[in-house]
Amino acid sequence: MPTPVAASSATTVALPRTPTPRATRTPRRGGFGRELAGALAVGLSVLAVVIVVFQVLAWARGVPGPGTAMVLGHLGAAVLAVLVQRVADRTSGWPATAAALGVAVITGATMWVLWWA
Repeated sequence: MPTPVAASSATTVALPRTPTPRATRTPRRGGFGRELAGALAVGLSVLAVVIVVFQVLAWARGVPGPGTAMVLGHLGAAVLAVLVQRVADRTSGWPATAAALGVAVITGATMWVLWWA
């Protein structure tokens, strides 16, 4: 039953509840591989920031730091990994799988070339 609003003759009307239609597009699931690739891309980005901070601190103190090649290599790899991860997040099927594997390859190559070799 509608209730009057204040002293006026206006009343509120309760509308019947109808369920809202669900979106026709099914939500995509992330999957373990896509989530792992995202974590690798984030980790590579954080490592790039750490390397840049260490290089700036080294320049400020007048000591040798990681070096320009190390800084540029990490920044380039981080940017590339994030761009490839965007492809993995925005597509589905084999392109997403290939992009997720690409992030893992970029991360592995960066670690091998700039840290372990």
